[in-house]
Amino acid sequence: MKRICLLLCCLTVAGTVFSQKDADKTKVEGWYFRAVGAYPGAISFKPLVLFGNGDYYKVNTTPIAELDLISSKEKEAERWGRWKKTGERYMLTANDGKTNAYDLNAKNWFPAFPFEESLSLRGTYEKISGGDFGNGLLALFDSELTFLDDTRFTHSENNGILTAGSDAWKNDSDSGTYKIEGHTISFRYNDGRTTKLSFAIGAQGDNVIDTDMLFIGGKAYIIE
Repeated sequence: MKRICLLLCCLTVAGTVFSQKDADKTKVEGWYFRAVGAYPGAISFKPLVLFGNGDYYKVNTTPIAELDLISSKEKEAERWGRWKKTGERYMLTANDGKTNAYDLNAKNWFPAFPFEESLSLRGTYEKISGGDFGNGLLALFDSELTFLDDTRFTHSENNGILTAGSDAWKNDSDSGTYKIEGHTISFRYNDGRTTKLSFAIGAQGDNVIDTDMLFIGGKAYIIE
């Protein structure tokens, strides 16, 4: 009986260790964004996440904290690839087998940051990267998003709505409240709609957070 109990105990411990190792492998190693394209053509900025197991993921609408990794690899395989760091260079091999090198010194690779409570977003941001969110929010997020204060936002260009808490703002269906936690932003519209999207803040230089650029739902926004 003692031997059976000991065996079960060992199996339980082994299972716990395995689960921890498995979790460590899928742990986020870091957030970054790439500059894609070159002058005189258009340059776009693409956020991605590096995982500890060597995978990388091109950030989409779903917050990473809520992303089903297994399902995502099956349904959106084109967003996944492998990465490794050689010296100061990050080598990214896409799902199609093509490898590209990125480097902070080459100014085509930058860190991206989570939201912190010490930060405050104010002003109007314009989306500079195209594409549909795929969840019916294209029209709302197509051009501009204004953060009125630490909790309220609007998509409306009506000046009367730009006053947080005004009757015009309260009655506008394209306005509402927001909350940011780390790499997730939640929107609650005045008409009852809610949505969560991935979120990150851009950088200026190697490691300086810069709220002039945001990544919402995988799309880049810059302040006007």
